[in-house]
Amino acid sequence: MSETRPNSKGPAKVQLSPERAASLGLTPAPGATTPVVPTALLEKRVDVRSPSAALDFIRTTEGHLNELTNVLQRARVLSIQSANGTYSEEDRSAIQIEVDQLTDEIARIADQADFNKMKLLADASAEANVKSADELGMTPAKINTPASLANAQASWTLRTHVGANTNEALAVNIFAADIQHLFAGEAAAPADQQSGAGAQGGAAVAGPVNVMTAIDANSSIAKIDVAIKTVTDQRSNLGAFSNRLESAIRSGDYAVENLTASDTGTERA
Repeated sequence: MSETRPNSKGPAKVQLSPERAASLGLTPAPGATTPVVPTALLEKRVDVRSPSAALDFIRTTEGHLNELTNVLQRARVLSIQSANGTYSEEDRSAIQIEVDQLTDEIARIADQADFNKMKLLADASAEANVKSADELGMTPAKINTPASLANAQASWTLRTHVGANTNEALAVNIFAADIQHLFAGEAAAPADQQSGAGAQGGAAVAGPVNVMTAIDANSSIAKIDVAIKTVTDQRSNLGAFSNRLESAIRSGDYAVENLTASDTGTERA
């Protein structure tokens, strides 16, 4: 890529290689082998690509969160079923087997959800990747977070540059959605406590959702409701951020369209 000198008929322009032009959706003018475009137009093309890539990131995250919702809803249905007093201990043991599998699936989704090798729903690298608006360089320096997620553990801060100038950016926090954070304070009981429970006739359950008695199943419904709300609130927040990204893309498209028209008029003058 080489820059041409500005002339009296228009702004500075950049000559692009065929490969670079193709990646930006540009085609050479008739009779030319490579496109020559105004620098401002090239910058706006990149502006549009940045939020588009961020949208891919958000949609990938939302896909994983949607599947978490499906798993949690199934666990809720099973808890409601087990909370009914008509089931025997054997029946509830069978239900608990599926609940435990669903719990393991929540852990798997949270652990394996990634985008370009970036972990989305686990907080393993939160210390290095969660940033404040002041640290990111943004004007205004603000990251919108719903009040319901104010105490949630962020796992990643996505900064999206949406302009051609310094600090023209948007950001959103992705929140951890693993067992530890969806069921805060409901981790598995230590082995000695489980053994004690078994000795007293209770059921030893390794995960946070216990449906081995009607009372435990009733309590599990409330726990699952909290987890579902956490996931749903995060999906709502990401949906709102997606709308802002789409607005930024439209704004960039308008700028590209008008810059292109302006450059064409200048060349004809």
